[in-house]
Amino acid sequence: MTDNHKDNSAQLPEEDQDNSVTAKTGKMPIIIIAILILVCLVVLSKTNIFTTEPPINATGKIISPLNKDTIGSEFVVEGKTKNVNNGQYVWLAFDNPEYRTSFPRAIVPGNEEFKVTIIEKYLDDHLRLSLYVLNEAEHKEWLGWENKKEAKGLKMPTGRKHLDHANLVLK
Repeated sequence: MTDNHKDNSAQLPEEDQDNSVTAKTGKMPIIIIAILILVCLVVLSKTNIFTTEPPINATGKIISPLNKDTIGSEFVVEGKTKNVNNGQYVWLAFDNPEYRTSFPRAIVPGNEEFKVTIIEKYLDDHLRLSLYVLNEAEHKEWLGWENKKEAKGLKMPTGRKHLDHANLVLK
């Protein structure tokens, strides 16, 4: 009875079986190394290692107007910044967090106290005035926008670039 149920599947000679296993396992370390290199490159590209951009250690504070202060179309902003590196620029901007956009208003000095007058004719209620530190490329983009004063804002900087903000009320 066992003769009727013979295994008719093709069998590779023993040396061919060993070669196919060796070929598969020989490629495995190369694939693993390639994956590790790709992962490392992705991680490194997300850090500042490939750029000359200085790290953001800046701090800043809007001293006046305070949160929930009422302002008119002309008002004075006082604040201070510290640890702003060369190649970094400090800006004041109105934000629309709902749409993640910023509307640049003034460049302020880094690493010192500042006082700047903002005159704004087209203010909406529920204003958010923010203090940002930007790199060279962002600074140039904000300068270009400020010269054109386009209706749509710029992408709102996030993370450590956002130093402080005050939610203001319009008179």
